[in-house]
Amino acid sequence: MPSPEETSARQNRPLVGIAVMLGGVFLGTCMDAALKFAVVRIPTLEIAAIRSLVVLILAVPLVIQAGGLAALRTGRPWGHALRVATALIATVCFLEGLGRLPLATVIAIGMSSPLFMVAFSVPLLRERVGIHRWAGVLVGFAGVLVVTQPGTAEFEIGALFALGAAVFFALSMVTVRWLSPTETDISMLFYVNVGTFAAGGAAMPLLFVMPTAFELSMIALGALLILVSQMLTIRAFRLAPVGAVSPFYYTEVIWGAALGWIFWNEHVEAHVWAGSALIVASGIYVAWRERRAKAQR
Repeated sequence: MPSPEETSARQNRPLVGIAVMLGGVFLGTCMDAALKFAVVRIPTLEIAAIRSLVVLILAVPLVIQAGGLAALRTGRPWGHALRVATALIATVCFLEGLGRLPLATVIAIGMSSPLFMVAFSVPLLRERVGIHRWAGVLVGFAGVLVVTQPGTAEFEIGALFALGAAVFFALSMVTVRWLSPTETDISMLFYVNVGTFAAGGAAMPLLFVMPTAFELSMIALGALLILVSQMLTIRAFRLAPVGAVSPFYYTEVIWGAALGWIFWNEHVEAHVWAGSALIVASGIYVAWRERRAKAQR
């Protein structure tokens, strides 16, 4: 449980946090598209390990700029270990779903993660979530249900992987918020990628498949995109409460539908657009409520 000092150390700038989150979500969707090219043939743990290695290489200048080893010092190693575990499970589940379902479908199922984030933030972070934010998140989740059409053939093993990814990603992001008062952005990014690389590397002798130059380039591009996306996401959770910024993960389904159509000719049906409209409407409503609440303080 967080102490009162930890709680007060978190910033409360919801509109800035929302804007930063939107940028992170878009780049994260581009990363998903890049990895979809590779996940058809390359094992998920291998992709996760290679991607994390590239992220760590790219992060070296950021570590130096942040103060070198001093920026990586931590008094909460078990907190970072918890984040590594939840993020690794989320990554493997997501990649497994990505290899079985269309991009937009996987992302749409993953959009249930904000609902889990809000639910987890109440007991784990002692954050207050008002009735209006709960309503906005629930409307967004209803939009996800419209997109995914529960009970249809789409809800196969791939959908279960995608749902598992949503649950563990939500836990990972709540952990970011919990660690943020005492840990630097670069340390959170660094340790989660070290842990992912170590876990994937340990399994590599049993799973390794030689990637083609194209597959390797897609994994490297995904690493670059996730580096920027992770930094923006971490910053968003530092800037604002989980309940304020998490609904904006819903916009990822729109980007996923567009990229799926561009690269794989995945056509978006009417129910997907209807659900997306609910998702966007819920995000706009939450933003409006946050702006109004800030003006009244």
